[in-house]
Amino acid sequence: MIISVKKPDLDKLLIRLYAHNNMPGRLNNKVCLITGGASGIGRAVTIRFLEEGGTVVVVDRNRAAIKETLEIARTVSTKVESIEADVSKLDQVENMIRSTVDKFGHLDVLVNGAGVLVLTQEAEHVEEREWDLIMNTNLKGLFFCCKYALPEMVRSGGGSIVNIASITGIQGYSRSLPYSVSKAGVIHLTFVLANQYTRRGVRVNAVAPGSIDTHQARGSSQSVGALDIVAQNHPMKRIGKASEMAEVILFLASEESSFISGETILADGGSWAGGGHV
Repeated sequence: MIISVKKPDLDKLLIRLYAHNNMPGRLNNKVCLITGGASGIGRAVTIRFLEEGGTVVVVDRNRAAIKETLEIARTVSTKVESIEADVSKLDQVENMIRSTVDKFGHLDVLVNGAGVLVLTQEAEHVEEREWDLIMNTNLKGLFFCCKYALPEMVRSGGGSIVNIASITGIQGYSRSLPYSVSKAGVIHLTFVLANQYTRRGVRVNAVAPGSIDTHQARGSSQSVGALDIVAQNHPMKRIGKASEMAEVILFLASEESSFISGETILADGGSWAGGGHV
């Protein structure tokens, strides 16, 4: 049987179908913990996850940034809490995971966004304190978060972990050897964890951003002019936005990426493919 639909009615039907398929809610009933969630990419992820119905716990060690982020976030949704913690401290990470699960009953999504970037000299001049500061947060701290989140996700039937790596973990960054090595470690850790836990219901992926306009990027470039030069030499003639990274992270956190695990998505606007540099 063929049903005839007039053009205006068909347009309305298509609009309704489009709206239905694009309604927010990809993280409904999901409890999401975001480290480094009070600034930069982490803040953008916090806002985006709330828009998609998630319950978000913002973790950061910067109390002032947490307060500012919560004020912004609560204009989107009231389903946001915060925990002040340093991910490089094992006991603080354990407490952060435990308190989240105790309050909400489960943990579905972990975004490991906490990280530091300190510019260093050539290898022979890198100081131990610089190496330790970067490694303890970017790699050891990320591992701590996974260590305590994974059993909770397995217990509740599965989950998704998204690690924020960097293009520097692939191509290196001569202005900070420890940062590059830490991010290479994040990429490899992602792969190994996926090997161990995908069969137990937890997907583990990473995003490797290129040059993104954040306060940290502006600090590491040491001037807005330096970022402008990066933008001029970029294949897209611009650098990325934190909100663009949030979309990639949302995809990996949601069921839209249900058949992806152990992957690192290079989100650099074609810079690496075009032979560009950080």
